[in-house]
Amino acid sequence: MQAKGKLLSIEKIRSKEPEIKGDLISMKYQVDGEEVQLAYSYDFPVSMDRQDLRLLSLIPLVNYSLFTEEIEADFPITKQDYDFIKKMMVINSREIYVNKLLKRKEFFREEYIPKTPSDEEASYSPRINIDLEQNTRSPYVNDGKGSVAIMSSGGKDSLLTYGIMKEVGANVYPIFVNESGGHWKTARVAYDYFQANHENTLRIWTTVDRFYRKMDSKIKALNDKALTMWSDTYPIRLFIFPVYIFSSLPYFLKYGISGVMKGDEFDDPRSFVPEYGINHYYGIYDQTQSFDLALNSYFESIGYGLKFYSALRSITGLVEENILFNRYPELARLQRSCHSCHEENGQIIPCGRCTKCDGILLFLTANSIDPRIINYKEQDIADFQKTYHERLFRLDRDELDHSKFLISKGEYGKFNEHVEKIHEDSEFSNLQLIDERWRDKIVGILKEYTKGFTHLENGEWT
Repeated sequence: MQAKGKLLSIEKIRSKEPEIKGDLISMKYQVDGEEVQLAYSYDFPVSMDRQDLRLLSLIPLVNYSLFTEEIEADFPITKQDYDFIKKMMVINSREIYVNKLLKRKEFFREEYIPKTPSDEEASYSPRINIDLEQNTRSPYVNDGKGSVAIMSSGGKDSLLTYGIMKEVGANVYPIFVNESGGHWKTARVAYDYFQANHENTLRIWTTVDRFYRKMDSKIKALNDKALTMWSDTYPIRLFIFPVYIFSSLPYFLKYGISGVMKGDEFDDPRSFVPEYGINHYYGIYDQTQSFDLALNSYFESIGYGLKFYSALRSITGLVEENILFNRYPELARLQRSCHSCHEENGQIIPCGRCTKCDGILLFLTANSIDPRIINYKEQDIADFQKTYHERLFRLDRDELDHSKFLISKGEYGKFNEHVEKIHEDSEFSNLQLIDERWRDKIVGILKEYTKGFTHLENGEWT
């Protein structure tokens, strides 16, 4: 397979035995003979099962599945861990192949872009040359009270999830993962507020962004732009949430967590069509119901009573903003979704120009919400209102068209009633996966801001 051979950039990654010292987890890797390090720091000294710790060291490597020939380790792993990693690597390779190599060609050198794409090439995964051992983890039983952890970032999904889960009576633990780079500015507004006002707020500091930059520099298919130029999307990595989730295990187990929520709004499954016969998830696999089910299956297989679900997977971002700003205005003011926020006079300001900002400005304007509430500048708002109908958005087509229709009162876009409904679909947005303790109350809140239910039939939401 000549094309696949071209993509291979790393001959061997060897994971060393990870270490815990107090509140710090340290990991080291030999990447073709060069040492690369990764660290996680917690709010207090932590303990972690040795098998969980070893798996955590392998999770970030999934991002490089398409470009790596072999993965080794100085330690054994369980068959459950092996099967999970292998499955994730195949899926991730397809995600990168389709949604990065074939769709975001500006990040790649021309000679590495596949000329005759194939499912066989896309489904490549490295050899995992690691010994296996029996699963010896002690079974984890949650507190039985429906306590939930919310993977928090300061974006609309996690803020709205927090507001809803607090309202329905859940014991909520917001967990913020503080990457060492500039992205922390995006989450800092929410984190500072939660830390001051909500005693269950937790944080993990990590150097994973430095790890990614070092690893990206070894991928020969990436061009200079991908390695040096600012962009509002990552050049290759798509397996991001799993790093946050598995690094949060010490918190999950310490506080008796039963449910883990990432937010995860509605994404129209009609977008998940094969490209060149290659199945994929439009680059958002780790935000899908399929991924939640894979996590549920994995954790059940190792004896951990953890379930993953979303309160928001049946509603669009347009509806989310409506609920957040009208029902939880104090939380809404914390929203920062822009990855290029900057500080002015002690305030965190979104850039107002990136695709993230375009999406937020679209939803707020369509809901007649003033973007100045979350520090958008008047000039950026005015520019958006003049040019929104010409801008490029990374949104589902129906949601984009419906939002434009609402803003322009019918001059632009197209009316799509389902965008303001609750989407029920067993495969992609199954409300039955929500913890039954909270399900009816959550759906009751959603019903107040939507126009009924819709179901996918013959490729149409009806």
